[in-house]
Amino acid sequence: MRKTIFSLFVYLLITAGAALMLLPFAWMVSTSFKTRSEVETWPPKWTSKNFSRTWDVKVKLSRSSAGGIDWKGLTLREALVLSRTEESGNILSIQIDDDPVYRGTMVLSLSDNFSYLAGKLDDSQFKEFSQRLLQRDLPEQIGKLISSSKNAEEFFSNFFAMYLYGSEAILDRRNYISQLEKTIETSLNQAETFERYSNRLPEEYKQEYIEMISDGKKLLNERLSELSILKKGSVAILQTDEISMIDKSLKNTLNILQSNELFENLKDNALMRLYKARVISPVEDLLNLIEVYTFVREYFKSVQIQKADTRQIVFSFLSKKEKDQLLKEYLSMEHFSADVEKIIQFQMNQSTESLPENVEKLLDERLYEEFKSLPIENIRVYIQQLKQVLSSLSGILSDMKISSLDQFESYEKMLEFFEDLSLNQTAQIALEKLGNLSKVISKDVFWKMAVILYDNVQQIAKLRKIYSQVQNSMKLLQAPDFVKNVRLKQNQTIEIELNNVHPVYLEDDNYTLRVNFSFAEMLANIFHNYVTAWKSAPFGVYYINTAFVSTVTTILEVIIAAMAAYAFALMNFPGKNLIFALFLGTMMIPGEVLLVPNFITISKLGWIDTYYALIIPWVVSVFAIFLMRQHFLTLPRELQDAARIDGCSHFRFLWTVVVPISKPVVITSALLKFVGSWNAFLWVLIVTNKDKFRTLPVGLQTFSSDVGTIYNQLMAAATFSILPVIVLFLFTQKYFIRGIARTGLK
Repeated sequence: MRKTIFSLFVYLLITAGAALMLLPFAWMVSTSFKTRSEVETWPPKWTSKNFSRTWDVKVKLSRSSAGGIDWKGLTLREALVLSRTEESGNILSIQIDDDPVYRGTMVLSLSDNFSYLAGKLDDSQFKEFSQRLLQRDLPEQIGKLISSSKNAEEFFSNFFAMYLYGSEAILDRRNYISQLEKTIETSLNQAETFERYSNRLPEEYKQEYIEMISDGKKLLNERLSELSILKKGSVAILQTDEISMIDKSLKNTLNILQSNELFENLKDNALMRLYKARVISPVEDLLNLIEVYTFVREYFKSVQIQKADTRQIVFSFLSKKEKDQLLKEYLSMEHFSADVEKIIQFQMNQSTESLPENVEKLLDERLYEEFKSLPIENIRVYIQQLKQVLSSLSGILSDMKISSLDQFESYEKMLEFFEDLSLNQTAQIALEKLGNLSKVISKDVFWKMAVILYDNVQQIAKLRKIYSQVQNSMKLLQAPDFVKNVRLKQNQTIEIELNNVHPVYLEDDNYTLRVNFSFAEMLANIFHNYVTAWKSAPFGVYYINTAFVSTVTTILEVIIAAMAAYAFALMNFPGKNLIFALFLGTMMIPGEVLLVPNFITISKLGWIDTYYALIIPWVVSVFAIFLMRQHFLTLPRELQDAARIDGCSHFRFLWTVVVPISKPVVITSALLKFVGSWNAFLWVLIVTNKDKFRTLPVGLQTFSSDVGTIYNQLMAAATFSILPVIVLFLFTQKYFIRGIARTGLK
């Protein structure tokens, strides 16, 4: 019985130890399926929403719509051009404040009491509202806003931006409550100062004055404690109920502070007027900010009288075929030069993927070919420099409605045009560089090249805009009448193109987003990190390099180690034991000490960025020699004697007798070497600079940078990187265990 209990305890201990050892690997695999936000969530969870068929996604309104351009994908040159030419339309921009959405059917729901205003607010209505607003005691910035706004929509947009958006928003809870705390504390300090001036009042009012200040201080302290709690909240902006609470609290406070009979009796007293100005008026100013916002918001709500025919906007992702068809339609509606049109059609027949970049490359190649006979050392570099300079000047040209340099007769005419303008430093430097480039070749050839280049830049920018709009376009399945189109930019910004509705009339609603996935889409979500990680770097090349280097290194090491071990175990020669001791001594030298001399040697041989550097230094392993020697010593001497009698050479005896019967230890040595070579990082990083020769462990650093680490993709890459090693170990574990167990036994 006691023996059974002991055995059970041992088994439980072994099971717990195995589970503990497997825990990091299990956590790595679990993390590889998670989204970015789930990795950063505390406390951590083993599960992931990627295994769910429905996501509830957090969203917030964004006021940074850019008219549908994918700015992240633009070069500096194209950004400079498009920033001047793009016109923003009626776009409602909603930011996904959650993990990006890459697939599925998205359902954007409006609130139950949703309403909006079709068209624009009548000018007469806005004028009447403005007059009513100006009759109030307005903060200075609001008065300026009314006078500078051309229409109601511009005023409402800027007003709500001032109050609700950005880190400096008036109703940002930290900003407003901090200002409230500071104001009340200042009023309390002022009240303490005023306590000392009671002797300036008639005798019959002194006691009442002291009591008034004492009660006022007590009331202000209570309000400070009551409202300071609002500094903490789940959202940055104060909510409607919180604003109402502040409004009610401050009004009650001011009513109580000013309801004292002393104010009425001494309303002309200088001390009481000063008390009101120093203690009460600052609190009134804060309340006024709230009251102005409430007044404008209530009017803003009152003019929104239309109701939506449906309160859901349902849209899904377009297939590649649908995107290609839409791209053809968009391109057919735009005008390109004949040459560019031909290149676009040619590239469309090949593939629509990265169309603007591929068209630009073809245009550049044609330009290189046309001007390759010029007496310039590197025509490619020269053309790229000229493109960069023209891009710097494109902003000014676009502002002046100049779409082509053909509008100038010559280079000199263009310079005259710029002389009449007040240029910033960047433009002046660009003109200087342009002048230097023009001196390299004749003015006529230079001008011809500049005209072609500028036209190419303009047309590629136009093509990129169209391509970006198509790639971001979504299939609209259900929507209210005012929704014209929906785009999803960077998988995180929903842009709703509106029809006859200004976006400001939709920005006051609360939106909720739900994403539904089919079974196939759910599987795509589960393995999304693996696909993304694989595409983040040339992991196909890394896999081939790693497998090749590991296999070749392992084979060469086994051959060399087997021959050396045989010599040390079964052959006699002078100094054998001393040499073997020296071999073992090298194992005491840390590998890091050898990095510099090995690198110098490899550099001298010219092996940097070659397979030689990855293989040759690591084909000899003293540990493998030691492991095989210890096993070879256990072999019966009669085998060697019989082989000698039969005339067998050392070489033949080694490979036909010794190695086959030593299979476990040979496989163990090979497995240890293969795993070590597969996981090698530092040496590969040092001796390689190109992806062509790098291996998987070095490729994993793709997901780490100065700004942080993408842990979910890193874990996915690590998982598919070590998978071959795990599979190999599962098939060879019996040899591995047998080889370790039998080494050194007689």
